[in-house]
Amino acid sequence: MTNRAYRAKLWLNRNYNLNKQVEADQRMLEILQDRLGNGVAKYESDGSECHDSDAARQRHEDTLLEMSQLRERYEREKRQLVEETAKTRKAISELQDPAQRAVAVDRYINGLKWENIAELEHVAIAQVYRIHRTMLEQMATVLENLGGAT
Repeated sequence: MTNRAYRAKLWLNRNYNLNKQVEADQRMLEILQDRLGNGVAKYESDGSECHDSDAARQRHEDTLLEMSQLRERYEREKRQLVEETAKTRKAISELQDPAQRAVAVDRYINGLKWENIAELEHVAIAQVYRIHRTMLEQMATVLENLGGAT
């Protein structure tokens, strides 16, 4: 892989990695919400002064704080993902070869694994790798033409 192609891959991976991070944060928020829901139910149903109520209250407050911080990060990353996806889609749309555009969208916008791309595009995985390699060279030229979108 040439330096140009490598830089194009790094540029495209920004969107891919950010998408994965947003998905992971969303899953973590769901887990914390479940934890909070279970803890709240136990805490609220415990009307008596029990030796565990202080610990339960502290866990509840810690979970609320963690959720608040994670939700802020999630919202910030989600806004950034929308911006990055728009830039990435614009660059991909400049590719001339429809197969290259398809592989780029499948991988860098939709986050698909190489095996899934091969299946979706009805080609061998080795062909996906070849298309991807030539797409990176073309993307380097596209990015240069877009004024160094990197």
